[in-house]
Amino acid sequence: MMVPCPLVCCLPHLLFLCLLFLPSGHLCPALCSCTDYHTVDCRAQGLLRVPIPFPLDVRKLLIGDNNIQVIPADLFIFYSDLVYVDFRNNSIVTLEDGTFSSSSKLVYLDLSYNNLTQLDAGIFKSAPKLIKLSLGNNKLAEVDEGAFESLEQLQVLELNDNNLQALNVAAFDALPNLRAVRLEGNPWLCDCDFASLFNWLEENASKLQKGLNEIQCTVPVEDITVFLSELSEESFRDCKFNLSLTDLIIIIFSGVAVSIAAIVSSFILALIVNCFQRCAPSKDNEEDEDGGD
Repeated sequence: MMVPCPLVCCLPHLLFLCLLFLPSGHLCPALCSCTDYHTVDCRAQGLLRVPIPFPLDVRKLLIGDNNIQVIPADLFIFYSDLVYVDFRNNSIVTLEDGTFSSSSKLVYLDLSYNNLTQLDAGIFKSAPKLIKLSLGNNKLAEVDEGAFESLEQLQVLELNDNNLQALNVAAFDALPNLRAVRLEGNPWLCDCDFASLFNWLEENASKLQKGLNEIQCTVPVEDITVFLSELSEESFRDCKFNLSLTDLIIIIFSGVAVSIAAIVSSFILALIVNCFQRCAPSKDNEEDEDGGD
């Protein structure tokens, strides 16, 4: 029996509608388990990418302990109800701009134990409701001072066990509700650039799980590693009289510019004087002219 053509043409649309209105558990991807309509658990399945589709109304995505290298750029566009996302212990190297678009409901994000090397400015700005952000045990060597822009609700920030030698203290200015921060396990350098961060840590020691005892830094000149609890503001007193590389460059550039300007001005002035000397009549000529008269 032949199926009427109009019905055949409508089959894809009917299938989509059926999937859309089926109970969420029926959209559970292979190798994953959906213990309830709002949770997808894909942990430790050897996955190379995020398995989709899964329920559109998913709120909790557990996808740790896999080999995923990329978070899909449209993940939060299609699954905008996500509140809890666990990507820990994968192989994520970078976070592309726009990765967290439409993640306005996201509260918990775990990206620990990955291979991230840097955080760009505003990378999490589309997730303003984040309360906990775990970035520990990566390879972070650079965190832009605007990386945590818009995260006014953030209470817990984990940056422990990375490759950070320095961090602009201005990065914390965007986090007025921060209650706990982890910075231990980084190869901090106790140089003058670290002075501002040290002062911030002293003032906010209550936000550190073990106080200043958990953080170490290396003193470059002496090449020794010390706990921050062994240091004080006095340890950085010489920094008030030291100039940073930027300051030195500005001073050198300014000095060169002033010197060049002085040389050019002297040269122009000499030309003007010489011109006047040549153009102005001499006294001898004036006397000769008067005597002739």
